[in-house]
Amino acid sequence: MAATIRQRYTARSASSASEGRQLCRRTTAAGDAATESSQLLASALGCSPRNWRGVKTARSLACELVYVGIERDQDYTGLNRHPDVIKAVQDAVAKYETGSGTSAMSGGMCELHKRAEKMIAKLLGKEAVMLFPTGYSTNLGVISALAGTGDLIVFDRESHASIIDGIKLSGAKYVSFRHNAVEDLVKKLNRAIGKYDNIFVVVESAYSMSGDLAPLNDIANLKEKFPFFLYVDEAHSFSFYGQHGAGYCQECGVIERVDFLMSTLSKATAAVGGFVACDRRYLALLKWSANAYIFQACFPPADAAAVISSLNILQNDPSIASKLHELNRYMRDKLEEFGFDLRQSQSPVVPVYFTDDEELGRINVKLYSRHIFTVSVLYPAVKRGEGRLRFIVTCNHTIDQINYTVRVLSDLVKKSREKS
Repeated sequence: MAATIRQRYTARSASSASEGRQLCRRTTAAGDAATESSQLLASALGCSPRNWRGVKTARSLACELVYVGIERDQDYTGLNRHPDVIKAVQDAVAKYETGSGTSAMSGGMCELHKRAEKMIAKLLGKEAVMLFPTGYSTNLGVISALAGTGDLIVFDRESHASIIDGIKLSGAKYVSFRHNAVEDLVKKLNRAIGKYDNIFVVVESAYSMSGDLAPLNDIANLKEKFPFFLYVDEAHSFSFYGQHGAGYCQECGVIERVDFLMSTLSKATAAVGGFVACDRRYLALLKWSANAYIFQACFPPADAAAVISSLNILQNDPSIASKLHELNRYMRDKLEEFGFDLRQSQSPVVPVYFTDDEELGRINVKLYSRHIFTVSVLYPAVKRGEGRLRFIVTCNHTIDQINYTVRVLSDLVKKSREKS
């Protein structure tokens, strides 16, 4: 596969009229979903969706809370404010200026980017690492470059939008399997054997909306029976799972069987950007086929400095990851003690499930007013009846904050259900 770069752009057979009708249908469906969401939020706020003036929406309240010091949503390790990271960023700006100016292919990378690549590759035990401007563009660029006509991509149904977009751009055939259902994945692989040039299985190590951890051992073991490339998104596990923060693949002992391992750099490493780690033989294919790499400006040198500094801190201070996992366990125990439904989630993404979307919307707004920032996930982002409040545990949270959050949430739910 590494020796062949397929043409990624093929002529569309559909007529422009047909495409127009499809776009119209999609636009109408999206509008209907947006209208439903607006009505739900308006109901929670006690006003008409046409009369927003003077109403503090969830967005404005969230901004006010951030301004008074609430932690950023997914800064798992709390390193955005670490003095060593801030000093490294300041030094990088003074030496390399503020922006990279152009793409990596056009000379946008500096020695800091190269150091970050080598550092991540060594941490993961992979031959090569390739940096991208963001985590989103990593999935978009890598998946669309790897697979093409004649290939099949089998992906978990809860995969991130960046994975789905990369799959759609690739031109490959694709099929989903039920979330974390290895038996369903086996069925899809059995049907595919001998029918495609290459098969790719794409999963996340920790899922961003459910907090579920993937059964990576079971999935990797399937490589003994089925010929496929394994692609794992570690956006919500890199730097705080595994030895020295090498990730959940390393913790599960499957990293050598993972062909492509990606992560964002915006969550645990106090920066922006993304990377893919793989064998060196795939670099030529990716560098010359991934448009997200070729035509997008490289992230600034200061972010590379933040990544290097963050990884140094995490590798030398394992107590940071330990504290995160302790706080995660504590919050889960407290929520379950009060009877909340967390499903099968395990990671520091802590979802609290509600079957009533209107109740969820009301409680979310009231949490903001009590200085608790969370995100409500509603239809059409998830299925009807599977709405949830999505909490993120970080190292900067305290036991007192967790106790306060759980107590307020419990009180709000109790009052809501007493009225209904």
